[in-house]
Amino acid sequence: MTYEAPTKILAPDLGIGWQTGFELSVEMSPIAQSANIIRNWNGVAKNLAEEEFRLFAIKINSNADFRPPALANMWPGTVFSLVPPNEVCVIIPVGGTTAVFPRNVHEARALTMAFDDVGHTVSGKTVTLSAPAIVPVRVYARLEYTVMVTEPWSETYQEATADSQWQLSTEELGGLY
Repeated sequence: MTYEAPTKILAPDLGIGWQTGFELSVEMSPIAQSANIIRNWNGVAKNLAEEEFRLFAIKINSNADFRPPALANMWPGTVFSLVPPNEVCVIIPVGGTTAVFPRNVHEARALTMAFDDVGHTVSGKTVTLSAPAIVPVRVYARLEYTVMVTEPWSETYQEATADSQWQLSTEELGGLY
């Protein structure tokens, strides 16, 4: 008999199995250094942060697991691959054919505003429609990240109910993509 994990998260180094990830949540946001907002003499805001700082912080936690993931070797500074279960979205306007994402696409789906599927292909960071869009198309994708553990992880175990609650904070490693 084969058991599958109850989540779509892909992180081989975490060893998430069929008793882990039941109430998994993922919080994702740009890192603080992605913003260096100043205003000119006329009050117009501008972001002076370099493009290399357009990176994400990704926090993973679960509140009702029977077994925790493999956290024992996830010390701050540990680097691993991660494909979170959440999707990010890019809009392709009428007449357009491509959506470019900030990281490589693991899987994608293209939908009209009426939720009709639109044929497409995926290559690296780019999703290409099989024909130019005749209506706006929303492209949802799960992206591939290389992340580093940024804080000590935590786990709370309740023996009477055999519940494991855990949290792991990461940020993208960075560098040229």
